[in-house]
Amino acid sequence: MRSTAFRTLRSAAPVVLVTGALGVALYAYFQAFGSGLMDRVTGWTALSAALPLQMLGADVEVYGTIVASDRFAYNIVAECTLVGPLLLYVAAVLAYPAGLASKASGVALGLLAIGGLNIVRLVSLFYVGTYAPQHLDVVHLVVWQGVMVLSVVMLWLFWVQRSGRARAA
Repeated sequence: MRSTAFRTLRSAAPVVLVTGALGVALYAYFQAFGSGLMDRVTGWTALSAALPLQMLGADVEVYGTIVASDRFAYNIVAECTLVGPLLLYVAAVLAYPAGLASKASGVALGLLAIGGLNIVRLVSLFYVGTYAPQHLDVVHLVVWQGVMVLSVVMLWLFWVQRSGRARAA
């Protein structure tokens, strides 16, 4: 009887660990709102979105956290940055039973992939807002929200699979 209870507790430990890590990540995310650090991140995100837009020929300027042209403008807020998705991804990576080197490479992979995807999202939203503004809300709030969540989960699963292979080797 005691061994069954111990096995049940032991099998629940990873779920508790991941849930706790995600809870800490969410707490950290909401603590960052309105902070000087988040102000810098939103400004950096605006600049990071403007650069590829300019490279693609869009005549945009950045005013703090606003990316603007004469046809469309948007304001980068905390939810537009990679911080939320990245914190959740990093919490899941750190909670997973893998070696420190694997976790470090997983965090680096997440930073690059989620950061890159977020820039693609912001660039696409600029063009949707410019050329099809009637679809902006759906693309912004439905399509891209789903894509970001699904991408974070898929990236984590990809990393878990690679991490498992590295551990088995």
